[in-house]
Amino acid sequence: MRNCFLTLFLLFSAAIVFSQPAPAPLPETKYKLVVIAHRGNHIKVPENTLESVKEAIKSGADYVEIDLRTTKDGQLVIHHDATVDRMTNGRGNVKDLTLDEIQQLKVADKNKPTKKTYRIPTLSNVLKACKGKINIYLDFKDAGVTETYRQIQEAGMEKQVAVYINAIPQYKEWRKTAPGIPLITSAIEEVKNKEQLAFFLEQGTIEVLDNINDKEMVATANDKGVAVWLDAQSDHEGADEWNQVLQKEIQGIQTNNPEALIAYLNKSGLRNGLGKDMTKEDPYAKYKKKTYRELKNIKYGKAPGDENMFDAYFPKEMQPNARVIVYIHGGGWTGGDKEEFPKQLIEELVGKRGYLVVSMNYRLVKNGNNRFPAQIEDVKKALAFISKNAKKYEYNGNEYALMGGSAGGHLAMLYAYGYDDAKQVKTVIDLWGPTDLTDKAVRSDGSDADKTVINFLGEKDVHAQITKDASPAYHLTKETAVPTILFHGGEDPLVNVSQAENLYKKLQELNIPAQLEIYPGEKHGVGPAAAVDVFAKTFSWLEKYYPAK
Repeated sequence: MRNCFLTLFLLFSAAIVFSQPAPAPLPETKYKLVVIAHRGNHIKVPENTLESVKEAIKSGADYVEIDLRTTKDGQLVIHHDATVDRMTNGRGNVKDLTLDEIQQLKVADKNKPTKKTYRIPTLSNVLKACKGKINIYLDFKDAGVTETYRQIQEAGMEKQVAVYINAIPQYKEWRKTAPGIPLITSAIEEVKNKEQLAFFLEQGTIEVLDNINDKEMVATANDKGVAVWLDAQSDHEGADEWNQVLQKEIQGIQTNNPEALIAYLNKSGLRNGLGKDMTKEDPYAKYKKKTYRELKNIKYGKAPGDENMFDAYFPKEMQPNARVIVYIHGGGWTGGDKEEFPKQLIEELVGKRGYLVVSMNYRLVKNGNNRFPAQIEDVKKALAFISKNAKKYEYNGNEYALMGGSAGGHLAMLYAYGYDDAKQVKTVIDLWGPTDLTDKAVRSDGSDADKTVINFLGEKDVHAQITKDASPAYHLTKETAVPTILFHGGEDPLVNVSQAENLYKKLQELNIPAQLEIYPGEKHGVGPAAAVDVFAKTFSWLEKYYPAK
């Protein structure tokens, strides 16, 4: 099993977060509560060996948990540690040894000496041993998704495998390559309560969590269609530990002693557990419950691909003259995508409050092309397109709230203060966006911030007119300003917090309604705890300066 959490930050504007594909059904099991044999049943035989897998089958466990790694010559083998030092008579990293070298090694737990010879097995051998007998919980340590899935398919095991992912790239690759394979992960450490958990789960489609210990949070996960399988494994685990885990009303237990656990469950009448039966849940239920409609990839301009497209989210029962919020994504003006807009914000703003929300793409700077002011031109085109179609769909096409993250926050402020000739923008919600590109104090030579701005403008000189033209602060006057709320991480290494502080000070001097929220310890973007607060303050701001009705 893993010793660390999923290594990622869930940022909803500075980076692309998970996409949201349809859920994948979990492998079928005889009982509602699944028992997972950790690294096989290694009470009498070494972990992660073919023998431990066969012992797990004999124990009656529903899943065998195994760890996947890749050899020097690209072969997939089952081994927990990055090195072979602990579990074999050899030394070195798995990735630096060939399959032939790996298979010459003798596996023996140094704490449990044995005269019998055990070997590190290949994934192919384990798949064959498990087919039709036990499901596989595949801890995806270090391997290629394409080859792993090819072997799963070749073995006819597509419906008997669930994969634990350790990082965002793994998530994206599995969803792209094998969308029917269910995924397991851990919630990041910042997730401390059910509200933050709801935020975390909205960033992607995960079928199982393995580290939610609060009963209310387990219920929240279940309500989102996510099962919870907790770890109980230890050298001294027993009835007390198992019962403590069961009381949280989870759907699975991972154990070092599957035989003893199953005997305890049978004796206690708990083989089906105490929690919600997720096997009877409709995996598409949360999609069917949506309170909004969506129109995807609407073309508003002539740029190639999806750069001049937006997604629109309408209330199912849209009221005439509904107000529009336009979201502009982040990504350093070179990346990002309209898909990053948080789904829980759509549910709240569109489904519950009745706004029409548009999340737009714009031309990205690539190979020296599409530099500023291309992005502002695209914002203008998008708003013109939305206004043009207002009468047809009966929403308000004369007023807008602009919301953006990072580069998108910059574009939202810049358009509102400097390029909104029709005075349509009524408020701006800025999420850690740069406000003054001329401020050399926060973009020292050679820094990431400096390189990003130079790439955006094609100009190094902070005193150049184009640098001022691209700075929201230089356009902010009593006549151009609109009510603005700014959110920023106190330790942002890319966009220094002083950018938000200075703009806020100028808004105050102009007597323009403004609010500044700084989150100490947060960097460029925020984690779940701060995100929940950002959402709440955004809703309050909109109620005051841009109410839905």
